[in-house]
Order: sequence, then C-alpha cells, then structure tokens
Amino acid sequence: MTNRRLYIAAILAVSLSACGHVRYVPVREARFRTETARSERLQLPLTAAGREKLLAFLRAGGDSDRIGNTLVDPAAETHYGPLLDRLAASAPLTLEDLMEKRTLRPWLAGRVLRQVIDAREESPPAISPVAVGDGRYWWIFYQHQKRLVELLVTLSAEPRKPQR
Repeated sequence: MTNRRLYIAAILAVSLSACGHVRYVPVREARFRTETARSERLQLPLTAAGREKLLAFLRAGGDSDRIGNTLVDPAAETHYGPLLDRLAASAPLTLEDLMEKRTLRPWLAGRVLRQVIDAREESPPAISPVAVGDGRYWWIFYQHQKRLVELLVTLSAEPRKPQR
C-alpha cells in the first residue's frame, strides 16, 4: 500500500472512530451536480437564468444527463419554488441566516455541516463552504465576508430510505 493510501485510510479510521456523529458531504461526480467547473457555480442572489438552470437540474432528479430528456420530478417547481424565490431575493443571505437564524429551514431542515469534501480542489478552501441537506440533495453555500455568494447543489450520495 502506498503512503498516500495509508494516510487516507488512517484519516478515515480516525474520523469514523472518533465520533459516530461526524458526517461529511462528498461532492458528487459532474453528472450529479449543478456545475462541471467552479466557474459555472450558481451566483447568489440567483438570477433568472440561474434559477432556471437549478430548476432544470431538480426536475431531472439531480442527474444532468437527463436534463431536457427525462422528467423525474414534475413537482420540483412546487416543492423548491419558494426556496428558489428566497435565494433570488435581492436581500443577500448571510452565514448567520443559514446557521443561527435558520432562514432556509422550511426547505433545508438538515443539520448544517462544514465538512465538505471536493476532490477537485487542490487544497482546502480558505473559508469552508457550508452544506445543508434536504434528504435528497446537498445545498452547498460558498461565502465571502460572511455573505453567501455562490451555490452548488449535488445529489446526495447517501442511500435513500424507501418511501412507504
């Protein structure tokens, strides 16, 4: 086993054994996220074009290969529309809105996490992104001076519980 693999295995072992409550948010492969490159990240507040791009991704069930071909979630506008409206509002969202005030809680009720792992990055970002899940997607917010300025949405890598 190479030194790099040993190092990664050691980090995973320590992370998993240190605390059963530690969770990480992996950024999925290009097909399952709203961007293929960092330069395509959605800007906040959402523009009309950004909103439509995100809505197309959500309608396709989080699979970019299906955009325009297969409608997986026909209720995406109904379910996510109010959230997208809030993300498009001219009043900028702040880190405090997301973490303390929980302004987006009606739509993003999951725990707020900072352990976002994006293997595309050459090094960890200077300011950690913040991720919130809704059960199907991870909504990853990037900040600048405590203001949320960019968004990446990725399909959750966790297995979903069967619907009853």
